[in-house]
Amino acid sequence: MGPTEEQRLLADGLRRFLDAAGGLAPAHRAAAGAAEDPALWEGLALGMGLAGLAVAPAHGGLGLGMAELCLVAEELGRVLSPAPFVAVVGLAVPVLALAATGPAAAGHLVAAAGGARIALAAEGFANFRAEPTAGGYRLAGSGPAVAGLAGAGTILIPASLGGAAALFALGAGPGLTVETLPALDPTRPLARLTLAAAVPAAARIDGPGTAADFIAALDRARLAHAAEAVGAARGAFALTMGHIAARVQFGRTIASFQAVKHRMAALFVRINSAAALVAGAAAAFDAGEVQAGAEARAAWAMARRVLAESASETIQLQGGVGLTWEHPAHLFFKRSVALAHVLGPAAEAEAALGRDLADGRLPCIPAAPAADAFRARVAAWVGEHLAGRFAPLRHRGGAGDGDALVDLRKEWERELARAGWVGLGLPRSAGGQGLPVAGQVAFHEEYARAGGPGRMGHIGEGLVAPTLLAFGTPAQQARHLPGILAGTAFWAQGYSEPGAGSDLAALTTRARRCPDSGDWLVTGQKVWTSLAHVADWIFVLARAVEGSTGREGLIFLLLPLHQPGITVRPIRQINGGAEFNEVFLDGARARADDAVGSPGEGWRVATALLGFERGISTLGQQMGFARELAEVAATASEAGTAAELADVLGRAWSGLRAMRHGALAMLSAQAEGRAGPEMLGYKLEWSTWHRALGELALAAMGPAAALWSDDQTRARLQHMALFARAETIYGGTSEIQLNLIAERGLGMPREPRGTGR
Repeated sequence: MGPTEEQRLLADGLRRFLDAAGGLAPAHRAAAGAAEDPALWEGLALGMGLAGLAVAPAHGGLGLGMAELCLVAEELGRVLSPAPFVAVVGLAVPVLALAATGPAAAGHLVAAAGGARIALAAEGFANFRAEPTAGGYRLAGSGPAVAGLAGAGTILIPASLGGAAALFALGAGPGLTVETLPALDPTRPLARLTLAAAVPAAARIDGPGTAADFIAALDRARLAHAAEAVGAARGAFALTMGHIAARVQFGRTIASFQAVKHRMAALFVRINSAAALVAGAAAAFDAGEVQAGAEARAAWAMARRVLAESASETIQLQGGVGLTWEHPAHLFFKRSVALAHVLGPAAEAEAALGRDLADGRLPCIPAAPAADAFRARVAAWVGEHLAGRFAPLRHRGGAGDGDALVDLRKEWERELARAGWVGLGLPRSAGGQGLPVAGQVAFHEEYARAGGPGRMGHIGEGLVAPTLLAFGTPAQQARHLPGILAGTAFWAQGYSEPGAGSDLAALTTRARRCPDSGDWLVTGQKVWTSLAHVADWIFVLARAVEGSTGREGLIFLLLPLHQPGITVRPIRQINGGAEFNEVFLDGARARADDAVGSPGEGWRVATALLGFERGISTLGQQMGFARELAEVAATASEAGTAAELADVLGRAWSGLRAMRHGALAMLSAQAEGRAGPEMLGYKLEWSTWHRALGELALAAMGPAAALWSDDQTRARLQHMALFARAETIYGGTSEIQLNLIAERGLGMPREPRGTGR
């Protein structure tokens, strides 16, 4: 779920090598028209041994996988390296390794591992034709402009041979002309091959499955290019961050302007999303998973888009200097243009994914690993128990349906608890199951796959329990954990207030101690409180110190909801449901021993709790998203809208896969204690994606979306589409999330009060 120590060492070593080579300096020299520096290729290919990275040890290579190849490609992209590494090792070598057989192919692989430059003349079989002759073949045709061709010692030529696919390997010779072309991106030289020559039979190196193997090799090449694009996007992003941190306008750095912060934070999230998809697809290739090719095409489309955005923002936010030749901004922009159509346009790739999705050839929900006994046990238990009286719960209680079948879902929580499916991640010493991360992920995914309903106990199990274990006293844990783990005590969250919105530090709810008992009396109002009308307890953040402001003087309290002084009023939502509530507190009482932490520590406890919210259950949430996407694709197919929405469907699938890989990497980083600022972007990512899915669902229905459907699936999609509008608001609006990412994650300064323009 994350890079290994060996992979991190590989990336670090390459980064040091590229820094020693001058970082962006080789790209600048190439832009100025300097000839290619052979020392750069030799250092990469021979000095670091990377020429044989993807070549099997039997042929003298390192025998590493796509994960390592993508790590290298990303580092090279970060400095816009003019070395043709991706064209050779990422494209030509996989074609040679997969589509060629026999002693001749083995010899070429040995040469490649030794640093020989090999190039692919075309990305398909349509440009060159082969005809049999008495002594071999006659090849003719002209290829497109491709990278890596100039300076190559061996050229791989895919050709059409009597309607079949054939692959040839040629060196320089009569009838073979390589024409160097004036490339817009001077760091990525392009050339074209023109061929009219007789070649010996030994030049043909293809095997029996050439066409399919060639396509598989191109998918690997797409992923290597995607990694290079992600690296270039990161390089452009770092360039921009350095500039806006130093550039002063109107008496302050432009990094403090909210408009700039939001743009950079949003871009940061999109780059991380593309990087997660690249890493996930690489791992899928290395594990032999069937969807690896589709994920590679999705990653390639996503990475190109994010590079184009990052390169454009680099020019825009640098201001006039970004348009000068001396500044590297234009080099990133030109690289984005150069990569825009390599191995096919992004929209075309996404549309192909969307068509496969609508036709049922591309699954939204990946199959469970056949050998995973634990997953099989979870799936069997949920499938067996979601029957009889619990059958109506299947796929209920999700987004926009949270107040459905409440009593039956509470009974279901008790059923889960009796079977030991509650508290999976909590330690055994606290009454939990103590499962490792992989086991918890497996449960949440299989639970959702089997149609398990939305969890009524999520707030208690996922938020309250870990908070009490981190900050509560033994007495508090003994009092509250048993009910949570038994599925008999249900909780609500009392954070938001009408006048504060997403600004949690602006809350005004007051808590004052009773002089006789030491209990706390709470007065104020909370709003957007999910399922408070059916909960037993609520945790409340309140202001305990008179005159305190902001994050100071807060206290975190646990209050029973069924008591005098508390009134709960449901709020009817845009879709007609009422899972949100207003909670009015008029002298409501919290026991003295139900204060978690001391007065003034509330902010620390409250923000830690929000961190638990972005935990392992997100994988189950994503499985629900996958089911909804499958329903949207089927709806589009039935309604006849799939063709016009194909590229949008493809982007939705790509975003969902990126989210899954990103969440797995995030959980791995958390478990290893190396979590970084990318974790802050998850809420923004999933809420934005799901809102867009709602819009896609309505578009898929066509004109019928204007009427409430009597079809259960389509009606559920309509409810989801309406409710999803709330997801970029609750839990911190997208605008607040962008501020958090910019300030806490990227270290951008807060905008001084009273200086906005």
